[in-house]
Order: sequence, then C-alpha cells, then structure tokens
Amino acid sequence: MSHAQAIKHAVDQQLSSRDGFESHMFRIGAYNSAVGDGPFALPYDDSTMALLILSTPDMFDVAFRKWVVQKTMEFGSFDQAGELVSSPIQSFLEDRLEALSEKLQEVEENFEILHDYSMTPQRRPKILMQTCGHVAGAAFYYQPRHFEEQGVAWPPSGRMGPNLKFIGLSLHPTFGGHFAFRSVLIFPNVQIPEYRESVPRPILSDPTEVRNALEKFNYNWKDSGFRDFGNPTRRYSTTQMEFFGRPVAERWEVLRPWIDGRAKDID
Repeated sequence: MSHAQAIKHAVDQQLSSRDGFESHMFRIGAYNSAVGDGPFALPYDDSTMALLILSTPDMFDVAFRKWVVQKTMEFGSFDQAGELVSSPIQSFLEDRLEALSEKLQEVEENFEILHDYSMTPQRRPKILMQTCGHVAGAAFYYQPRHFEEQGVAWPPSGRMGPNLKFIGLSLHPTFGGHFAFRSVLIFPNVQIPEYRESVPRPILSDPTEVRNALEKFNYNWKDSGFRDFGNPTRRYSTTQMEFFGRPVAERWEVLRPWIDGRAKDID
C-alpha cells in the first residue's frame, strides 16, 4: 500500500482540495462487481488500483479563476482568450491533468486516464462515473430502480424527451449536488488487494424525498434545484451557476468581471 499511498499523495498535491479537487481510491474489482459482466466492466485484475477525481465548488472559484486570468495575460486580452479557447472548463482540466501526468511519471509510469466524457466508438461511456463515486465512497448514488413503489407507476412515463432515459443522481455528503465527477486514473501495475473502500453515506433517507430529487434532476436539471437536496454545507457560487446555465458559446462573457476590475461584485 505504500506505493499506492505515494501515488495518491502525488495526485493530491497536484489536484489539491484548496484548488477544489478530491481523490478517492478504489479497486477495479469493486467497480466491476457493481456493474456486472457486461459492456462497462473494465479489463483489469480485481485488485488493480484506481483513483476517482471529482471537483468541488472551489475548483471554479479558485483554480479556474486563476487559469482564466493567466489565459487572458497569455493571449493578450480577455476577448482573444475567448476567441481561441472554445471550451474553457475542458481546456482548464486538460491543462491540470497534463501537469498531473508529468508529475505522476516520477512515481508510477504506467497509468490510464478515463474522463467523464470518454466514449467508445459505439458512443457508450467507457466508465460509469456515478458507480465509481458510490463504490469509492465519495458520493451516494441514488438509482431509480431502488426506489420504485409497489403498485405505483414510477417514474411517470411520457415526461422524458425522445431517446432520453430516467437516470440516477449522486449526492456528496458535503456538497450535495454541487460537485462533478471528472476523471478516473487506473494503475494497471499497482495492486491493492487488501484495500477496503469507504462506504458512501446516504444523504437522503426518505424514499419520497429521493424520488423528488430524482424527478427534479431528470425533469428540471437546468434550474439546478436538484443540487440542494440533502442541505449541502457548500454550494456553487452565483457566477458558477450562471456559467453552467448558459449555452457554451455564451459562457466566456460570464467571466468578464473577473478581468475588467469588477471582480469584487462576483459572489
């Protein structure tokens, strides 16, 4: 375990809680047991080490904010940065993971990174992030099939759009829904057979409240009301909520006050 802990320490130094990140260790076997024998099982030994990376509210308000200022200086102006970087959050995360990869080479050369947006050629997710979150003990994953009522048709049919599926929701013990799963690091040569994953703490205990949260998430996700279930003690700032609520093409403009001297007006 000492090598595994050294790897986690290196990750936590590069992606610190101060900058709005958390890492959670788990074994591939624990994940594969949860997803079963199917397309989402990963082709590694059961004892293979993996680390789940998630972001908290501080990622946007601390680390991403610094990155925006740096990019503005690098490109000469805020408008030029907006022209050259079409997806700022993704570009920011790619920069952070590139720096992490370089640092990890000093500790462990062989690793794979899967992102929340990593897809197979068949457009299927390469890994189920919410399952990883539950298995690693990072956040409780509320799956609709666990909260069906006998004799009651739930979830209501006909409310989802075409080709859309009623899906589950993960809630963090501190941040509720004010967080995001970002990546999973897999270390094929690092075995942790003795490791035991943390048990995720349920945030909601009343099945009716769980169903309400799931309906809010699936039917009205754009208003972000689902994020407040479980009374989180830390939330996304107003600026962050507005940023993610805008179409991608309009998001840069939300960040302009960080640069033009009105940063004190940002929550």
